[in-house]
Amino acid sequence: MDFFAHQDRARRNTRLLVGLMVLAYVGTILLVYGVVVGVFIGAASNQATEGLQGRDAWWQPDMLLLVAAGVSFVIGGGSLYKSVQLSGGGEKLAEMLGGRRLVPSSSHPLERKVLNIVEEMAIASGTAVPPVYLLDNEHGINAFAAGLDIDSAVIGITQGAAETLTRDELQGVVAHEFSHILHGDMRLNLRLIAIVHGILVLGLLGYYMLRIFASGRPRRRSDKEGGFQAAVVIFGLALMIIGYVGTFFGSLIKAAVSRQREFLADASAVQFTRNPDGIAGALARIATADGSKLQAPRAAEASHMFFASGLWTLFATHPPLADRIARIDASRAALLGSALSEPTAPAMQAGMAGFAGVASVPSASVAPPQSQPMAAVAAIGEPTAADIAHAHQLLESLPAQLREAAHDPFGCRGVIYALLLDSDPNIRHQQFQILAARAEPAACDETRRHSLLVDGLRREHRLTLVDTSIGTLRNLSHEQYQRFRSCLEALVQADQRLDLFEWVLQKILLRHLDPVFGMEPKTTRQRKAANRDVAMLLSCLAHVGGSTEEDAAEAFRRGALATGLQDLELLSADQSRLDALSHAVDTLAHIKPKSKRKIVEAVAVTVAHDGVITVTEAELLRGVADALGCPMPPLLGAPTTAA
Repeated sequence: MDFFAHQDRARRNTRLLVGLMVLAYVGTILLVYGVVVGVFIGAASNQATEGLQGRDAWWQPDMLLLVAAGVSFVIGGGSLYKSVQLSGGGEKLAEMLGGRRLVPSSSHPLERKVLNIVEEMAIASGTAVPPVYLLDNEHGINAFAAGLDIDSAVIGITQGAAETLTRDELQGVVAHEFSHILHGDMRLNLRLIAIVHGILVLGLLGYYMLRIFASGRPRRRSDKEGGFQAAVVIFGLALMIIGYVGTFFGSLIKAAVSRQREFLADASAVQFTRNPDGIAGALARIATADGSKLQAPRAAEASHMFFASGLWTLFATHPPLADRIARIDASRAALLGSALSEPTAPAMQAGMAGFAGVASVPSASVAPPQSQPMAAVAAIGEPTAADIAHAHQLLESLPAQLREAAHDPFGCRGVIYALLLDSDPNIRHQQFQILAARAEPAACDETRRHSLLVDGLRREHRLTLVDTSIGTLRNLSHEQYQRFRSCLEALVQADQRLDLFEWVLQKILLRHLDPVFGMEPKTTRQRKAANRDVAMLLSCLAHVGGSTEEDAAEAFRRGALATGLQDLELLSADQSRLDALSHAVDTLAHIKPKSKRKIVEAVAVTVAHDGVITVTEAELLRGVADALGCPMPPLLGAPTTAA
């Protein structure tokens, strides 16, 4: 199953979850209504009054509306409270669980190991490096990924996992969590927490009503007061039962939704790393060591988001460890004495296809796939072992000074500024004047210090530096980011023109950073691709790669055919401006995944029409894919000179 199919599946799961929860919500209203009417009928019967007697007494439309409003207020309020509490995305959840955010520049060996593995996986996936949280004093082996989307994701690792697991095993765990990030599972996970909490609040309300009215000091009361107290106690007890029964079924739904996703994430982890021993070894350590239990008081709320739960119960959000190990490595499961007799699941068979004999082969010996855009499209959301090895090589071959600077909040700004410096000495001098006027006092010196290394940088390293810097730039204050953003725009505009790399760099940075600082632009959301936006996108790409008008027309024709859309017309080079391209990709970023796949494939066809992919085209392809919300790994084997 590919990235776009996973995105569609995530949407279907969300709709299914909403449908099930709506049924639970309606059922809860009817149960509470039945209790309320029953209490009133009982009270009326005791007082020998008329008006609430007989069969018609059970149908009270006004009472039903009042109960529906009350239940909606309680459940909706509880869910809204939890949603607001988690509105900060993965960072809020990580902090709720006691996580400590690791500084990207950390030199601590244990922290460095975790950070390097996450960084490699992010570069291989074509995503910005996410913040990493270490759960100190958690000795169980566990991890989680959380966030509202790919751009707000964080990775959490327990101290036990970081200390106990080998590098390969930890890489398998991180790959498992990246599968959840890439395949759209995280938003559903946060919604599950909020909805189940809303139902739980109803039970808590009943509990407190019961506690207040049933545990008060005994005193003489009139029959009227006694009847009222008895009615409230009965109502509170009923609310508590209904709330906890609702939570019971909500937890069952949460568990059922989660279990299959864990099998799929295990399969993806093996597919990403081509090393079944990594994730199977991590699961085996959980089964034979201290397990995966967390001590955090609120860990149960997020149980479905962890790598492993450690226990198998009716509410278990993860399949049994033995089952997961057996589906990855039956021989290891047999050695543990817990292999299952059932056949491998279809989802895992798909992920394990072609893996025979691969486990013993080092990743460096895996033959890299051909550097073709269509191969890169196939790798969207599904990075391979070759992509991970390539990411490792890119990071290791970066000049040490630049890599260290990319992990420092002040240094990484100098690196980004240096990437935008013009080759023309006059324009470069003007850009340094801009920095002297707008940036921090030492920004010019920092940029000048990095500029010599950046000038000699291999072209394929440029976006690697950008991807690495994004996680660091998220640590800026709001004021620092506004100043950085202002300098970024001024440096780009210094030569009165916008070249492709400047467009790609600016687009990637602003798309990932603006939402973090509350500066996300408003865009038109649409479900289907509009011809004008697709035509603008393909026209820009065709003119970039086409050496002649005829060449550009042929590139556009092939791309247009791949979209399946009718009446697409090539725009002239003058009409195909980069500012118009920005508007087009911002709009297309919100179409349905199935339609988006066609657009991304058409982009790849347009770029590759002449059989030659320059570094400029590779950067543009990755920039467009990123703007569309489709993280694309760096192209392997791309030429090192631009057209």
